[in-house]
Amino acid sequence: MCCAFAKAYHGLNSSLAAEALALRDGLLICYSRGVSEVMVEIDSLNHLHIITGQLPCPWELTCILQDVAAKTQNLKDEITYAPREANKVADCLAGHAPSCPHLVTWNSWADLPTFVKDPYHLDK
Repeated sequence: MCCAFAKAYHGLNSSLAAEALALRDGLLICYSRGVSEVMVEIDSLNHLHIITGQLPCPWELTCILQDVAAKTQNLKDEITYAPREANKVADCLAGHAPSCPHLVTWNSWADLPTFVKDPYHLDK
């Protein structure tokens, strides 16, 4: 684990917008920490198909995804689909996000909230 984060995204029109912002924030956190290779698992096939160009990009995601591309040019990333049931840690952190007044990060397993540690072990 490089790090984990949770952030509430308010006032958005769709869950795809929240997922795009979370992708942006996660990649930017990795980039800012000097991580140059990242594997991202997302639980939305629609989001994956938009990112890979298999579906047209909705207008509300265009600026977000362009921002990701511009700020992470030197980052090698692999983005794959993993159903929600296969990534309980992300699901737990997403469920916790509405209670976070700002971006919250955890730098190691020991720092993770208790409710995330068991799913973390299962995901390993």
